[in-house]
Amino acid sequence: MLVTPSRVKRLWYAWSIFILLVGILPLHNFVGHAHWQYIRWVPTPDQLSSPAILLDLGIDAIANILLFLPFGLLYALRGLDGKPFSPGHLVLMAFALSFSIEYYQVYCHNRSTSLLDLLDNVLGAYIGMKAGEAYIRRTIAAVAEPAA
Repeated sequence: MLVTPSRVKRLWYAWSIFILLVGILPLHNFVGHAHWQYIRWVPTPDQLSSPAILLDLGIDAIANILLFLPFGLLYALRGLDGKPFSPGHLVLMAFALSFSIEYYQVYCHNRSTSLLDLLDNVLGAYIGMKAGEAYIRRTIAAVAEPAA
């Protein structure tokens, strides 16, 4: 499959919609009243001393980073046609998408809102962007090398 900027752009939009759907489905969980008391702001020292909670936090962090990694990767690959992209713009978009999902989850049963999710999502997008930048640099270097 040939990687073209237009194909990457479509994939980026599709992945953005996928992230949104993962965060809000099933829709029947939406109840219309807030559950502010259930927001997980930061882990408490008691939670950090529990191996089970640490494992849960670790799995949750890895899942969130992996979910947003393609978001950043595909955003960076949109620059294959030479158009510059802004890391700040990517971080802002990842934050806005993640914040929207977390805010929606405040009004849902069976979903939990967490500040750590927000941070992990932005981190995943940033890591993906750095991987995309590395791919672009490698591709440009390979094209610039004279054929042996």
